[in-house]
Amino acid sequence: CVAAHEAGFLEKIVVISSSMVYECTEMYPSRETDLKGCPPPQSTYGFQKLATEYFAKGAWEQHGLPYTIIRPFNAVGIGEQRAQTDSEVMSGNVKLAMSHVVPDLVQKVMKGQKPLHILGSGEQKRHYTYAGDLAKGIVTCITDPRAKNEDFNVSTPVGHTVLELAQVIWRKIHGDSVPFEYVSDKPFEYDVQMRVPCVEKAKTILDIECKTTLEEALDEVLPWIQEQIKKGTI
Repeated sequence: CVAAHEAGFLEKIVVISSSMVYECTEMYPSRETDLKGCPPPQSTYGFQKLATEYFAKGAWEQHGLPYTIIRPFNAVGIGEQRAQTDSEVMSGNVKLAMSHVVPDLVQKVMKGQKPLHILGSGEQKRHYTYAGDLAKGIVTCITDPRAKNEDFNVSTPVGHTVLELAQVIWRKIHGDSVPFEYVSDKPFEYDVQMRVPCVEKAKTILDIECKTTLEEALDEVLPWIQEQIKKGTI
């Protein structure tokens, strides 16, 4: 990368990081400047993402190679399919091969699971952000010169608990005719309870705003997942 930059082929490094770098924070909403004051992530995924950020900053400090760090929060959109390395696990009476909460819950509701199995208490809070909004934000971070040597949380400002998400999905699929029921299963080892970003920096510097609501995003995602279930691709 350094050689490519010196030769004029590479303008900067763009790091697609993760909200999981804030895994151990107790500061909410989490600002970009809070990262220096919170403990490092305990999960290997979060730590790897944080490490890539430091590699990029090191390239600037040591070699003058600019960077931009982007931290998307909980993408929701179409196009996600089962990876070849995914292993199937049972969630109640439904066999799944994806660990992301939106397609996980949608599949279980569409396949008739009742009560709905939720990992953990359901009180975990996330900011489910429409992938189309994230894509626009990422493009802006890549192309806008004001993003040079900066880091940005890119997310909707609106948060929901997993239980609230499940109830919205349930209502969109079943309507009001089927009462919502759920049970709590054992959560993942690194079941972060709060991922709540401050998005003011991205809005102020780059005019990035993720405005699509969760319900609007689900209106696009649900028909797509239903079609993929019929095809057997997820």
